[in-house]
Amino acid sequence: MHRGVTYRFLFFTVVLHLLAAPSFAQKKIELTEAEHVRLTTLFLNAEKEHVLGNLEEATKMFRGCLIIDPSNDASYFNIGKIYLEQEMMADAEINFEKAAKLDDSNKWYWLSWAQALLAQEKYEEGSKIYSKMTKQYPSDPQIQLDYASTLLRAGKSKAALKEFDKLELRTGPSHDIARRKYQYYINTSKYDEAANEIEKLLDVYPGDNQLYGMLAELYKAQGKIEKAVLVYEKAYEAEPTNPYIQLSLAEFYDRAGKKDPSFVFLKMAYENPNLDIDTKVSVLLKMFKEAEHYDKVREQALELSASVVYTHPEEAKSYSVYGDYLNLEGQRREALEQYRKAVIIDPSRFAIWNQILFLDSELNDNQGLIDDSEKAMEYFPSQPTVYLFNGIAHNQQKQYSEGVRSLKRGSELVIGNNFLSAQMLASLGDAYHELDLTSSSDSAYEASLSYDPNNAYVLNNYSYFLSLRGERLEIAKEMSAKTLDLEPNNASYLDTYGWILYMLEEYADAAKHLSNALEKGGRNSAEVHEHYGDVLFKLGEVDSALDHWKQAQALGSENPRLEQKINTKTLVD
Repeated sequence: MHRGVTYRFLFFTVVLHLLAAPSFAQKKIELTEAEHVRLTTLFLNAEKEHVLGNLEEATKMFRGCLIIDPSNDASYFNIGKIYLEQEMMADAEINFEKAAKLDDSNKWYWLSWAQALLAQEKYEEGSKIYSKMTKQYPSDPQIQLDYASTLLRAGKSKAALKEFDKLELRTGPSHDIARRKYQYYINTSKYDEAANEIEKLLDVYPGDNQLYGMLAELYKAQGKIEKAVLVYEKAYEAEPTNPYIQLSLAEFYDRAGKKDPSFVFLKMAYENPNLDIDTKVSVLLKMFKEAEHYDKVREQALELSASVVYTHPEEAKSYSVYGDYLNLEGQRREALEQYRKAVIIDPSRFAIWNQILFLDSELNDNQGLIDDSEKAMEYFPSQPTVYLFNGIAHNQQKQYSEGVRSLKRGSELVIGNNFLSAQMLASLGDAYHELDLTSSSDSAYEASLSYDPNNAYVLNNYSYFLSLRGERLEIAKEMSAKTLDLEPNNASYLDTYGWILYMLEEYADAAKHLSNALEKGGRNSAEVHEHYGDVLFKLGEVDSALDHWKQAQALGSENPRLEQKINTKTLVD
């Protein structure tokens, strides 16, 4: 039943088309009744195949119609339409031309022929067809408009402008005419003439803000910013609640150096819920670099981003951009809160999760980092950085087995990123060390250094852990020396090197480096004081050694043997 209805619809569509076309009304040759029936049937079937999208079959059938009746203009026309759909413009042109010449009175044949010519940039030939049609259809303004436009494209600007003017006298000022003339004047740098066209339209359509926009952009292109401002002020008077006018006014005031009124209108636009969020966010993103260097811009951007949250509370990007500016202001906890709101609305944006994890890390919120990274894993199970953050957080919480699990999984996911592989393996080495899996720890550090041989963090930790074990001290010394080449003023690296020298019984050099470590920021390190005390003791400076051991104790040293050193005034193995 449904198939029958569909067929009937197609049949009547085709019949109506045939009735509209004069193809069978103006035959060039006489057909027998049988030929006429065959032609009509074949034509209907061809139309049906065309509607169904079977273009090749339809073309064959229309060509079959031409075998029966070589003068059948409708078949040529339909073949031309099929070629037009396939963007085979030269073939379309040939068939439209044949149809038009067979039926000189059919407007659509001639228009289609012109269309095919213009698509091939044959503007001269196209203008000739339109010229003929303007005489045949003098009351059709669209044909006259297309004629003038084609003359422009053919490079006959004087003739084109004459036709535009003739049409304008008949129809009065119109958007179509004015816009074409405007574009021509713009392309030929005739800006005053272009402005005149827009001003003529504004006389007819005084509330058309699109025209104000065109005129303002024209003045902007000429560097006439003050004039552009005046135009938008008129537009604002006509429609004061239009957010795009508010935004444009803000831009032009800014260009004119009027920063305060610019922000007034910018704020007005941002508080307007009718200004789309993408526009708001794009402007804020453009402001970001400037905001990094100028306090006032940063303050303004922060205020604007807060208003985006207020006007678009359902959008994740509202909270995201607000978080970005809070972060820029150093308000990390507040930024973190906004990012978390963003991922509640849209958890699919990895960039926001990344910001959350970085902030957790910066705030030393290890439990928060564990919780957030595990949530991120649910949405991004193949993102290795999520596992890196999770592993580091577990290590910081002394949950080393969990750290190993995450870091091993993350390492497996890294592809083609040497830096990330190095970081992942470095943290894995730290976890193995804390689990007393020294062989696995050493292997992880060595693998990390194979990706990044100049990673000072890995070189320091690996060399220090070797020194604690008293193993491969010369290799440890070499690695530690490399960290000082990279960062000569790092107190932690100076401490490691000094301790390795101590283990090698090079006490004088050890004392020099550990003293330097204290001067470079190590005075608050219990470990550095204790190491320095041990070295001083070996050098026979017992009182100075005792003093540094006591300072280590006061700073909260966790070494259970430190108290024995202090009480006995001697080293304890």
